[in-house]
Amino acid sequence: MARIPNGPIPGENFTKDTKNFPWHRPPEFSDLDKAVEAAMEKLTDEESSVGVLTMLELGVPVSAITEMFIMSGVSMGKWTVDTGILLAGPVSHIICLMAKGYDIEYDLGIDKEKPVPTKAFFSEIKKIDKKKAKQVSESVESQLPEIQEQATGFLSMNKSSEVM
Repeated sequence: MARIPNGPIPGENFTKDTKNFPWHRPPEFSDLDKAVEAAMEKLTDEESSVGVLTMLELGVPVSAITEMFIMSGVSMGKWTVDTGILLAGPVSHIICLMAKGYDIEYDLGIDKEKPVPTKAFFSEIKKIDKKKAKQVSESVESQLPEIQEQATGFLSMNKSSEVM
């Protein structure tokens, strides 16, 4: 008796609906300002902020956390890859503000040498106070208007601005 393979049938990709994945549909946020606000809300909620602060304590570079966050949003259909590229600056800035608010030394991810986490490092992770992490995230959230005012490049263009 012949064994039937469990893999896809050849040509099956031509008969399936291409809208099966979130990134195949229009993004939830097409406006950059709304995407920045949504990213801010997500990064500063209690669960996410503890995760971000833990990763920073573990020595994960800000650039890697930013990349994970942006690509997660792309995979969930929150924004396009292009919008994600524009979000990278504000997201990394928010993460840096969170680290400063909690007095965590952080690596932007632009250095060539990467530290290796040690046992002592992991024991320090257990000491993170969740209440203080929440306070820091609320503090960062209150600074969002200031962050948006200081933004440069594409982020500083208002909808009423003319492109030359």
